Amino acid sequence: MRFPALQNAPNALSLAGVAAALAASDAAAPTQAHISLAVDAATTYQTIDGFGFCEAFQRAHAIGNLPAAPQAAVLDLLFNATAGAGFSILRLGLGSSPDSRGDHMNSPQPAADPAAGFAWDGDDSGQVWVAQQAANRYGVATFYADAWSAPGYMKTNGRDDQGGWLCGVRGEGSAAGTLCAGASWVQAYAEYLARYVQAYIGAGIPVAYLGFLNEPNLIKPYATMQSDGYQAAEVAEALSVSLGGLGLSGVQIACCDAQGWSMARTLLAEMQDAGAEDLISVVTTHTYKGAPAGPDGPLNTTARVWVTEISPIMQRLGMTQTWFRNGSENEGLTWAVNLHEAFAVGNASAYIYWIGVGQANGTAPADNSTVPYYTIGSTYWASAHFSRFIRPGAKRIRVEVESMEGSNPGTADTTGTNVLASAYANKDSSIVVQVVNNRDQDVTADVPVAVPAAQSITSCEADTWVTDNTKKFVKVDAGMALRRGMSILLPSRSLTTVVVKCR
Repeated sequence: MRFPALQNAPNALSLAGVAAALAASDAAAPTQAHISLAVDAATTYQTIDGFGFCEAFQRAHAIGNLPAAPQAAVLDLLFNATAGAGFSILRLGLGSSPDSRGDHMNSPQPAADPAAGFAWDGDDSGQVWVAQQAANRYGVATFYADAWSAPGYMKTNGRDDQGGWLCGVRGEGSAAGTLCAGASWVQAYAEYLARYVQAYIGAGIPVAYLGFLNEPNLIKPYATMQSDGYQAAEVAEALSVSLGGLGLSGVQIACCDAQGWSMARTLLAEMQDAGAEDLISVVTTHTYKGAPAGPDGPLNTTARVWVTEISPIMQRLGMTQTWFRNGSENEGLTWAVNLHEAFAVGNASAYIYWIGVGQANGTAPADNSTVPYYTIGSTYWASAHFSRFIRPGAKRIRVEVESMEGSNPGTADTTGTNVLASAYANKDSSIVVQVVNNRDQDVTADVPVAVPAAQSITSCEADTWVTDNTKKFVKVDAGMALRRGMSILLPSRSLTTVVVKCR
């Protein structure tokens, strides 16, 4: 998915965060339920690789063109792990278009002319500068480069948009007289992508993950390329060869950025049937459409699973600063539910928003104006709760929501409609508990704390952060000393993060 072409407002920004689908309303319930969040750090699940966003299709210019002060503020909001969201993954769009008109991502090899060669411009639609800031100023170490399509001359339709298949994959373009002229471009496409990654690494951006498809079921007037899982297996094999040939065998192959969970399941099954599952390190998917669109359980794979794109664009509602009103896809509480379901239901290891900073309609403020250069969408706050505190390398751990009195508040690690909880153990031994109260009433929660036997129970402290309709990422309890545990208030329609540190 992508947004329409950029509006001509170089400094008027919309800082988003993330979103998807919220189900079910509360049944009649007591005024206030009392629950216990039982955390079991000994039971671990998937490793978390991180959280991030994308600035493809020239959206990176929205950051790069800002004056110095708001630019620094926006970068901090995105990447600063103590004052911002601390995003740790940047998804890069690899170009395939023959030009840079509109929001096209230009190709470094736009024609099938060997004499022209591979001529990278070192800017890549503004993404190089943003990636360098992320790596050099904030220590971001995870970069995922993904192509929406091959250049048009490599495809059955002769163009990089409007779908079409890569020439030479199973059943496509082998017949003489087609646009492919009977030739296969599979290995050439693999070589093209490998050289693209090599160029990024040469610019000081350590790309470690490479994808070659994006929503391969679509035929759209922007860069799109069709594929099934069997055809993707052929490209993955060629890509493994090309990466090895350039000394990039450490770059991990990802596939296939499906449009939704059910489509990812189908593509994965076909790749497994083709014997290619061991070629990919990460199964990538979006959660826009499908049956289901979002997670209904883990995918059947030993590879890691990343949600690599999602945003509140399906209903075309635009950005909102409202945390909760009616459960629309662009509201922050909706996004908190989506994050929970990706990790606790889908066993995802990473979550990447579509566009982190996008152009907004309107006139850029004057230098002496009190009008801000950017606004912050409510989905950003949900993302920040997860990304700032759950750091790369964390393990998801077991937590159960247990009712102590009142009606059943819902069950953790499922799609319960009232209270959702997930928990994570960071490499620094801190424990993070994320709790979504999706009720119209406040809930009191006891959080029992189990500390290692070698530590005194008085050596643990907890910080609590809350976002709801009246608070945006506010620390409400700082440095609470823990003995047998703690009791916290979960405001109605809120996201609460508890960070426990033992010393």
